[in-house]
Amino acid sequence: MDKNNYLLFTNLTLSSKSNSMAANGLLFVSSAAKTCNFGLKSSKFVKNILYIKYLDGKENALSIINKQIVNIYSKAAVQTSNIDVRLLLKPIEDQQKIKTNHAIDLILYERSLDKNLEDLKKSVSNLNRGCQTQMIDSDNNGEFFDSQPVKMYDYVALGGTFDRLHNGHKILLSQAALRAKKHVTVGVTDVNMIKSKVLWELIEPVEKRIKAVHDFLTDINPDLEYNVLPIQDMYGPTKDDPNIQLIVVSEETARAVGKINQKRKENNLQPLDEYVIAIAQDDKRSSEEEAKLSSSNQRMRLLGTMLRPPQPNPNIPKSPYVIGLTGGIASGKSNITEKLKLKGAAVVNCDLIAHDLYKPGLPLNRTLAETFGSDIITPNGEVDRKKLGQIVFSDKSQLERLNQTVWPAIIEEARNRIRVLGEQGYKVVVMEAAVMVRAKWYEYCHQLWAVIVPPEEAIKRLQVRNNQTEEEAKQRVEAQPTNSEQIAMANIVFSPYWSYEYTQQQIDRAWENLQPYLSE
Repeated sequence: MDKNNYLLFTNLTLSSKSNSMAANGLLFVSSAAKTCNFGLKSSKFVKNILYIKYLDGKENALSIINKQIVNIYSKAAVQTSNIDVRLLLKPIEDQQKIKTNHAIDLILYERSLDKNLEDLKKSVSNLNRGCQTQMIDSDNNGEFFDSQPVKMYDYVALGGTFDRLHNGHKILLSQAALRAKKHVTVGVTDVNMIKSKVLWELIEPVEKRIKAVHDFLTDINPDLEYNVLPIQDMYGPTKDDPNIQLIVVSEETARAVGKINQKRKENNLQPLDEYVIAIAQDDKRSSEEEAKLSSSNQRMRLLGTMLRPPQPNPNIPKSPYVIGLTGGIASGKSNITEKLKLKGAAVVNCDLIAHDLYKPGLPLNRTLAETFGSDIITPNGEVDRKKLGQIVFSDKSQLERLNQTVWPAIIEEARNRIRVLGEQGYKVVVMEAAVMVRAKWYEYCHQLWAVIVPPEEAIKRLQVRNNQTEEEAKQRVEAQPTNSEQIAMANIVFSPYWSYEYTQQQIDRAWENLQPYLSE
């Protein structure tokens, strides 16, 4: 292909979107110094994963890659955050096959490697049938770094949460793999270690996080041994494994190395050397998010997005489209429903329905008096909700009796109101209910949306709003489904824990995600 045709092809490719792009690509560059520049250029040609492979085996290649690991993943977080970049850590050796966990649809290569193209293709063991090739031009000959030797060890260790593997994680894992001759141990924090994290309820199961870490490591260097395991404390195997020689940590966790080495001293083991990685900055963060690349930021950005697609519900009418909105007490459900009303949704509040059904003279009022005693009825015949709450929120069996008494009446009335609102022309009806999950009322909805705040925040809000003691508020919160229960089946999750504007952004995303389902 001559240069003019190549430039025309490149322009056409860059102006087109995902339909004409390969799923996964593998880029070959002649030297480690060119990996970042050519990698960022090549990312425009793929949708999912871009592997980058350098060919020079110079003595200083590892020291250059040491710098390029930080360079490419930091820039990729800003410029190519929609794709998964993976920098392969070893040059090609004679007769060695390149093994990747994901099949390659496109081979990209630096212009100077044109004469080697067929050999390069043969070196890849996981090519899809019909794999295409694309030459990449660049005016830049590569970056130059001060050569600093990379000290290597037989056994290297590191640890972390590794939730939704991001470029900060990739820097940490790559620096560990770069320094290992034989083996890398990775501790992945298990349930009891994650509850202090922001939106910890959205953290992926540990099995899924372990698989993602192992997949990445075996991609970037399949020749090492890997032990990726769950850990229940900050030490993991580092406190008593005599083989481990080096621990790789970030700046914010570096202080843990002293504690680990103290444990090793108690166990008569040699102290670990440490390699500390600077914290990678997140240039896309909002004012509510952390300055660093972090899983917390990733989880916050999931709020208002479709976490799991809704399944068709043939047991209810297609219209109006019913959103079940759930959340614990004082989580901010009413805040969310008010914002959804401004988008055009109608709202059926099951708490208010209960209030209506409690009124004097109605069957439910009499039933509650007979079930829980006449003391819960005020002189004017109203149900004293505070007295009733004191009975049921301190005794789970009494709460269950209340639920079985009132739930059937509430859902029947709610469904009647939804039907009427649909007849009035509303396309979307939000059915708000704190007990949505436990009562299984989501069976009458097209989607389930959940609202969560940290339990300690809900307790504070209850103390202020209801003038309750901390113990009373805690009892009310603990009587509700946990945040994890609320979101277990939710399609979309909100958290009105931050600013008004941040909550509104969540609503805007959710409403946009809803539109394709309404058009169906």
